[in-house]
Amino acid sequence: MALHTEDGADARFEAYLPIQCTTPGGGRPKGLVGKTRSVSAGGLEILLAEALPLGMPVLIQIGDGDLLRAHVVWAERGIPTSGGIMVPHGLAFQEPVDPHVVRQWVYRAERQSHTRAPVQFPVEYIQAGTAGHGTCLNLSRGGMFISTPQPVPLESQVSLTFTLPNLSHTFSVLARVVWMRNEAIEPSAAEGMGVQFLDPKPSETALIGAIVDRSCGQTLLSSDSSRFSPPLQ
Repeated sequence: MALHTEDGADARFEAYLPIQCTTPGGGRPKGLVGKTRSVSAGGLEILLAEALPLGMPVLIQIGDGDLLRAHVVWAERGIPTSGGIMVPHGLAFQEPVDPHVVRQWVYRAERQSHTRAPVQFPVEYIQAGTAGHGTCLNLSRGGMFISTPQPVPLESQVSLTFTLPNLSHTFSVLARVVWMRNEAIEPSAAEGMGVQFLDPKPSETALIGAIVDRSCGQTLLSSDSSRFSPPLQ
């Protein structure tokens, strides 16, 4: 996602995510469904189907996250979108959001925009001079999930080394840990960490994309074949 910075302002990230927005009504709150356009620790830009007045207090929720208090600081004319005419709004949070939460929003948007392929190959990683190893279980152009009993702390930068299936090229990529999975919380799921690639080489991004596209195509073909294959005698 593109990063925007302004002097004296929070870093803003492009992030297109569904959002629930609740506004006060005449004795009964009104719920609106919209989509974010950019997010930051201090506020966000959203698209809503109707215009809200400046200064109006709102409660917002991104995905299944916590409810956040905000107010409208600007609104523009409606613009045509695939979902009809939507009105851009700027909202300022009552209290700044933890930057880690903002990173989670950005990564969630990236995961939704990137196809993820089920794969399996070993990954070596180094964080603050300490080496570890794990297994990549899904891969996209923007990152991967590494199954490991020794995940590093959230927001840590890690140096990854891996070789993709059927390729001799060894990748050395800098990444950031943006989410974690703990088997104590999700006993049936693999423990590990989701990482986001940081400025990979265009040539390596192209190679990763080719592997992802091929893997997804094979998965779809296998699924279709099993759907229409005759039963075993």
